[in-house]
This record gives sequence, C-alpha cells and structure tokens, in this order.
Amino acid sequence: MHSAIRLHQSASQPALRALAAGLLLLLLGLPVSAQNAPANPNTPDANQPTAEPAAQPAVQPTTTSSENVVKMEAFHVNAGYAVSLQADAQAKQSNSAIVEVITAEDVGKLPDISIADSLTRVTGLAAQRTNGRSQQISIRGLTGDFSTGMLNGREQVSSGENRSVEYDQYPTELLDQVIVYKTAAADLTSQGLAGTVDLRTVLPLSKGARTIAVGGYYQWTQYGDLTPGASRTGERVNASYIDQYGDGKFGLALGFAYTVTPWEGKQFQAWGYPTDSAGNFIMGGTKSYVRSSNLKRTGMMGVFEVKPDENTHMVVDMYYSSFEEKQLLRGMEIPMAFWGDATLQPGYTVTNGLITDYTLTGVHPVVRNDTFKRTDSPFSIGYNLQVGLKSEWPVTFDAGYSRINRTDVNLETWSGFGFNKPAGKSDTMTVKEIPGQVPVIHSTFDYSTGTGLVLTDPQGWDTWYGPISGTGAPGYLKYLKSKDELGQLKLFTVHDLHRAVSKLEFGVSYTDRYKRDGEGPSGFPVNANGHAEAPLPPQVGTTDMSFLGLGRIYAYDPLAAYDSGAFTFVPNTNWDYVAQRFDVEEKVTQLFAQVNLDTKLFGLPLTGDIGFRVINADQASKGYSRNGATNLLTLVKDGARYTNFAPDVNLKLTLDTGTYLRFSVARQVARPRMYDMRAAQAYGFDPSLATSTDLNHSPWSGSGGNPKLRPWLSDSVDLSLEKYFKENRGYVAFAAFDKHLLNYIYNQNGLESFGGYPTGGITPVLTQGIVTVPLNGTGGDIRGMELTVSLSSELISSIKGFGIVMGGAYTDSSVKPWGPTGGNAPIAGLSRKVANVTVYYESHGFAVRVSDRYRSSNRQYITTFGPPNRGGDVSSGGGFSVAQPENIIDAELSYSLQAGPAKGLTIYLQAYNLNDEPLVTYNNGDPRQVMNYQKYGASYSFGASYKF
Repeated sequence: MHSAIRLHQSASQPALRALAAGLLLLLLGLPVSAQNAPANPNTPDANQPTAEPAAQPAVQPTTTSSENVVKMEAFHVNAGYAVSLQADAQAKQSNSAIVEVITAEDVGKLPDISIADSLTRVTGLAAQRTNGRSQQISIRGLTGDFSTGMLNGREQVSSGENRSVEYDQYPTELLDQVIVYKTAAADLTSQGLAGTVDLRTVLPLSKGARTIAVGGYYQWTQYGDLTPGASRTGERVNASYIDQYGDGKFGLALGFAYTVTPWEGKQFQAWGYPTDSAGNFIMGGTKSYVRSSNLKRTGMMGVFEVKPDENTHMVVDMYYSSFEEKQLLRGMEIPMAFWGDATLQPGYTVTNGLITDYTLTGVHPVVRNDTFKRTDSPFSIGYNLQVGLKSEWPVTFDAGYSRINRTDVNLETWSGFGFNKPAGKSDTMTVKEIPGQVPVIHSTFDYSTGTGLVLTDPQGWDTWYGPISGTGAPGYLKYLKSKDELGQLKLFTVHDLHRAVSKLEFGVSYTDRYKRDGEGPSGFPVNANGHAEAPLPPQVGTTDMSFLGLGRIYAYDPLAAYDSGAFTFVPNTNWDYVAQRFDVEEKVTQLFAQVNLDTKLFGLPLTGDIGFRVINADQASKGYSRNGATNLLTLVKDGARYTNFAPDVNLKLTLDTGTYLRFSVARQVARPRMYDMRAAQAYGFDPSLATSTDLNHSPWSGSGGNPKLRPWLSDSVDLSLEKYFKENRGYVAFAAFDKHLLNYIYNQNGLESFGGYPTGGITPVLTQGIVTVPLNGTGGDIRGMELTVSLSSELISSIKGFGIVMGGAYTDSSVKPWGPTGGNAPIAGLSRKVANVTVYYESHGFAVRVSDRYRSSNRQYITTFGPPNRGGDVSSGGGFSVAQPENIIDAELSYSLQAGPAKGLTIYLQAYNLNDEPLVTYNNGDPRQVMNYQKYGASYSFGASYKF
C-alpha cells in the first residue's frame, strides 16, 4: 500500500499559489474583453441560475419555468422575521432541488451570533455543541464529514482536522442568505452526500439603493466568575455598507463584524466504572473542571459587482476572519478505587449493583490549572464572470481560492501533595452518586490556600519517559498546527433549446486541495529547579468547584508561569505522535452535463433537470511511519487515481397553484476524511518471524491511514410534497428520503507492502504484513421523513403579526459503523428524532421570538479539553459515547422605532440556552453511571442596530 521513498517538497503549494496568482490576473484582465461579447435580443436572460450557486454567486436560484422567476428584493423592502420567512418560502418553492433556505431579515441581520445557531433551526439539521456553542452540523443523521460547506457556491476549507466546516467561524452579520441543498444536481459540483450548505453574501446591485447599517451589543453569561483570569462579559460590533455607482453598473458591499464572546462551563467527566470482587460498579476516577473561555473573532467581507451591459456580469467577493479562542480550565483529576491508589472503606452502600455512598482514604488528587489557545484565519476570494448573456451560448467562468492556518497550544500543569503519591500525605473523600446528575464529593483538605500543595507530578504519570524518570513532570505541553488550501476553477455554458428539453448546460470544474495537520513539538514542562517538586506559582484567586462539592481550589495562571521560566521544556522524542500527522493532496476534475425540462405530464406542468458528473480524483499523501520498538521513522508516500460516475434526476410536478410534488434520484459522492487518508502509520517488525512464509505470521504488522481510500457512495431517492399559501405567508412540506450507502469506511485488516523499510540488517522472507487501516466496507440504508410547517396568523384570522414555524425529522439507519461484525451501534451524529419550533409576534415595530430545538440521543465525541478526536468513528474504541436527548430554548425581544429622528433604530435583547440544558452521557446506558455532565449556562446579549 505504501512505499518508502525520499520525498521532496509537495508540488501542491506552488500549484495553489499559481492558481491564486492567476485568479488575480483574471480580476484585472477578463472583464475588459468580456464587454464586447455579441448579443442576441431573442434569447431569454441566461442570468437565471440553476441549482449550481457557483455560476451566479448569491443570485437567488430559480427553476426554468418563467412563472416561478423570483425577484427577492421585494422581500427586503420591509425588514422583519415574517418577511424573511416569505423570502425563504419563495426561494424554496422556486428551486429545482429540494432545499431549505434562511434569509436575513435585513442588511447585517441574521438572528444569531454565528450561522451554526441559525442552521440548527432548519428541518433535518442538528448541531453538536462544543464547549457550549453550536459548531458541527449533522444533516439527515450524517455528520459534517458527509456534507460540504460553501461560500458563494465555492467549497471552503476547514479549521477542523478533516473536511467538516466549523460554522461558528462565520458571523451572521456578514451573510445575506443560506441555502441547504438536500438533493443532488449535476452542476452543483461541490455537493456533499448528506447535503450542501451554501453561505451567501449580498449582491450590491440587487439592493437598488445605498444602505448603511451598524450595530453593537453587550454580552454576558449566566454563571458568575467561576475561575479568575477570564471575563464573563463581551461585546459585538458590526457595520455594513452597500452602494451602487455609474447608473447601477457598479456595486460595492463591505461588511465588518467583531465579537468577543464569553463562554463558561461546569464539566464533570468520569474515568469509567470498574467493578469490585462482587461485581458492583464504582466510579474509578474523575477529571472535572470549570471552564471559562473567550472567543475573539474579527470578520470582514467585500463584494464588488459590475454589470456594464446586458451581456456581461462580474462579481468579485472576499472574506477574511481572524479567530482566537482562549480557554482556562481549572479543576481536579482524582484517581479513585480500583483504578487509583485510593482505598474503599467498609460501610459503603450498594444500590442495584452500584456503589453509591462511600468513603475513600489515601486519595492523591491532581490539581489542574490548564490552558488552551486556538488561533486561525480563514480567507476566501472568488471571481465570477458571465459573458454573452444575451447570446445563444452564454459562458460562465468561476474561480476561487480558500485558505486557513490553525495553531493550537495545549498546556497542562499539575500540583498535589507531593511527587508520585507520597506516603503520609493524602486526602480522605466521601462520594455520593446521584442518578443522572453530577456526584457530590467532599474532601477533608482545604485546597483554596495552596498550603501543603506543590508543583509536581502527583501520580508519577510522566516517569515513563527515560530522561525525566526520576522527577516526572508537572504537566504536558503540545502544539498542533494545520494548513488547508483549496483552489478551484469552473467553466460552463448554457444553451436554450425552447423545447420540452428547455436548456442544455455542460462544463468542467477542477479543484486542487492540500492539507496538513499534526502535533509537534510536544513535551514535558519540567520544574526549572531540576527537582520533582517546586513551589506553586503566584495565586491569582480561587476556582469554584462547588458544583462537584469540592469548594474552592488554588488558582494560578499556567501560561504566565510557563513564560516566567518556572518550567524547562523537555521534548518528547518518542515519535508516536508523528505517525498521527498527515499531509494530503488531492486534485479532482469533473465533467458535467445537464438538461433542464419544461413540459407537461398528464396535462400538469413538469420542470426539472437530468444530468451527470464524471469525477476523476488524483489523491496522494506523505508522512512518517514509526517503528514502535525502535522509534525509527520511515518517510512514506502513496495515493490513488480513480473515476466515479454520478447521474441525477430532479423533477417538479405542479399539481395545483402553489402545490408541488418533487422527486429526485441520484448517485451521491462524499470524499473520505483526510485523517483516514494519511500515509503515516505505526508499524512493527518482529525479527523472530523473519523466516516465516505465512502472512498470518508475518514479521510485519501495523496500523494507520489509507491513502488509497475511496469515497463514500450513495444511491439516493427523495420525494417531497409541498403546499405554499397565499403570498408565501406559509407552507407545509413533507419529504421522505432513502440513502442507500454502497459502502462505509471503518477499520479493517488489509495487506500492505513494507518493502524498503529498515530491518536492522535482517532480510525477511516476507515483505508484506497485515495492517489495520480504514477501508471501504459494507454500507447500508439511511431512511427518514421530514415535516415543515410555516404559518402566519393572517392566513387563518384577522389577527396580524403572529406566526409559527415547526420542523421535525425522523431518521433511521441500518449502517453498522464498524462493519458487519463490529457490534451494534448507531452511526455517529444520528439522532432519530430532531425537531424545532419557533413562535413569533411582530407588530408596530415590536417583535418577540421564542425558539425550541430538540434532538434525541446520538453518538458523539465529547470534547472536554483541547482539540477534538481526529480519528473519527472507524472503530469501537474511538472514544465516542451516547449523548442524551437535549432541548434548548432561545429567545429574542426587539423594538424598532417607526418614526421620528431615530427611525431605523432597533433595540435587541437576546438569550441562548435559557433552560441551561446539560450535555450528558452514560456508561453502559445506565443513567446512574454518568460519564460526562457539562452545563454551560445561558448567554445573553443586549444592544442596538441602526440602518441609515
């Protein structure tokens, strides 16, 4: 599978730089020559986009039927939530694909801090909360690995470890609309298997008048100051400018959004639940924190639009964000009975096989003062040129470049009674388990003053490392870095046929992506005095651990202590983490063709499209494989080339005015996770088996990634029945879908060549061995139903201003995530039931809105500290657990002045997670054995916006 070779610098980076340079040249050169394209006044306007947003970024999608042409500007004249719902309904009704739409209420006004929160209120979508905020989005029960995130129709890179876009990077103030595509179309070349999320900025020429909007908000959290050094307050500031010049031939839109958002949390995590000699379960240890974090994000957006004549249209759009997250986590890790050195005392209480009330002696806790810092900077630029719009063959050229660099710093520092469980220095603790809740733990030691505590390795965890085996280290420090670059080009033409087959479209697209991610350098912050113990750094206050019953504990600034020279960094040269790094390049070329339909079936209007994509992928990865016994590294590289064929059909039958039956069938494709595609692996060579001729007893073995991994494939069928009411003041939509996954990716045993790997001078008979790597295996079906109801009170009564939006989805899966013999578990991210409801009232400038979103239990990786798990859900030991059902309530209250000198001023009060919903997981499905219990508190913001 892999070959050990000498590598040079990857060719992908200069290729992408050349692509970006070419893009800039196009910005300067192409618009000039394009203005002379020939015109044909008899050809209908080709500026109406089909399902592919890259063709006309941010232009609203329409069908080929002239009766459904949408002019969305009509919905922006009077701002408000109800009007935005009308725009959503019109866009959904008019698209040839099955879509969901979110439209801004006004310039710079989508009702959330990030677009991730807005997406959670879309039918069939759900979010995983990371440290309290919505971040990763699941569509129809499939995680972000199966979907694609786009900006103005172009695929975006990710700050995460794989492809899944982290939507909290995108401030809502800079977006005009979001379209979620749930079905495929041939010209939607960046589509995902589960769905495609297209974030759209505004087109300035569509607004028709100069608009200036500004806003400012004060933010705070429900909890008090849980730990010193992080503020529980923050602010948001945004500004938008839109204008048109040269008699409407030139347009400019600029946006700025700055936020410092506080987040807090109380996090309990159990190590697990071992059993005593009688088989009774007991908590084996806990690692619990309070967390205070601040997210600082500066986002900027610019759109330059040119339409010098009816034949030419050019759009240049840019987006940049600077993102910084700082976390302070302070708490205590406590090894307990059976998994630690603590002793369970007689007299404990056993309730139905669980020890629930007990005393431990000889406890040596690890007091933790940790910090995590993440910085990244997403950047995206796009260029779209349409020429010959009135000709027989209008041509569209689209180019884009997306880049992100991310750096994580993860510092743990420890203190305790002394080095490596000192005799005669320990605590006595009582523990009371509460079913479904955080246990109550009381200690006999006062941890608030620091008296009796030293900076040390209390459990001797770091003594395994030879250079510091005598002293250990009071913590661990690691860096993680990532770079993700994506260049893309697309060229296509459209030709009107004026028949039942109304339009022909064909073209080519090309993407070139390069991503590297990994840990290093990493190592041990050893006490600078050279001893196993050192005095505590200066106290900055105390941490409130009363939610666990522990009271207050000594707090210091871990980063300041490190910077002050309290530690000496000793690098970890045990290169196991090097085998986790990846460096992946992929080049994907697609040929696509599509015909649009505009005919009748049984006398009823039938529109839609039929198309296909031919997808050619060329992928490669390089990295280092590590020998676990000798710690030797071998440079490796491998890859694959292959082609997939993906046809699709989208049909829309008009049953009556505003009533449609939609049908879609398609082969959908999702590229594999980039971490799974890594060439690096951990391997072993057993000299005692050098003469073996049996592959089952080969001297070679290993585990790691698979650069030859093929994409997920699904044959998908969708059916939707939709009824839209008068003036789009509401609609009812019922949809059903079946995704038949032809394969699924999970760890399996495969055969790999180790030719060229070092053997210490031994020549083995076999050069192949069995390795455990991600492979394409057995798939299954994901089936579901969705119902959306959007109604305004004007439809049923004379009372005005009230409305309700409800969405619900039920999804089931037969996919076994670890293969047919890997045990039974639902796929990660799948909640069988997802629902949301929003009730609103708007009248005379006053508006109130309350939203409730629900998702049933689902398997997810729970992040407590530092970066999330990169390995994914490819084996039963991946660290995923079942999160219990959650129900989250948000609300907004606002008032807009309708007259007078302050007309245009709107005052807002917003609240998120009003019910302080916890994130909870259990061990073995037993509510008494709580594994994770995280509460984040409510978040509030108060402020105002003004539109000139």
